[in-house]
Amino acid sequence: AVVSTQSGHYGRGLDAVLQDKNPFTDALSEVEKKTGVSKRNLALGGIAVTLIWLCVGIGSSLVCSIVCFIYPAYKSFKAVESPQGDDDKQWLTYWIVYSTFNILEYFADLILFWIPLYDLLKCLFLVWCMWPIENNGSVIVYNTLLRPFLLKNEAKIDAKLSKVSGQVNKYVSDAKKEASNLANSSTGQVLSATASAAIDNAMSEQEKDKEI
Repeated sequence: AVVSTQSGHYGRGLDAVLQDKNPFTDALSEVEKKTGVSKRNLALGGIAVTLIWLCVGIGSSLVCSIVCFIYPAYKSFKAVESPQGDDDKQWLTYWIVYSTFNILEYFADLILFWIPLYDLLKCLFLVWCMWPIENNGSVIVYNTLLRPFLLKNEAKIDAKLSKVSGQVNKYVSDAKKEASNLANSSTGQVLSATASAAIDNAMSEQEKDKEI
């Protein structure tokens, strides 16, 4: 009964996606009219083909990136443009989980490389995180793992970011001073004059070529 309830829950999420008005659902509607196959079955068929492709492994990393980045990016755009605020929070939560996952994946790449069907497992995890239901994967991961950690270490993280930002600003300020000193020095003036002469010569040669 629990499995049936969960499958129905996720099925309603798929139906909600198919009810959206976008180029993808418009294309499915056209195919539905021509073939008589429902959009839901077409979508399930596309999901099955994608899963098989991920199992085969050819271009699986690219397919996973397309599925787990392009759709959330488009939905984030729609959320930003909509007057409602709930969808903004939903997709911000997804991107927090997605970014954290990518960071962990980068450092654990040598280990993850040896896991069979890793791209399939990664894609399934991220699809679970983006699935259009109230308590999808990103909400669960964020509330159970990331939020407690970030709240506990928020002050330390802010201090580190402030320190790094101050150092970057100092380096930029020092670079501006060095550039200004060089420009005002005799060496800088010579370089500027040389550059101007080179530009003038290039423009003169270009004019001569046009006349010829």
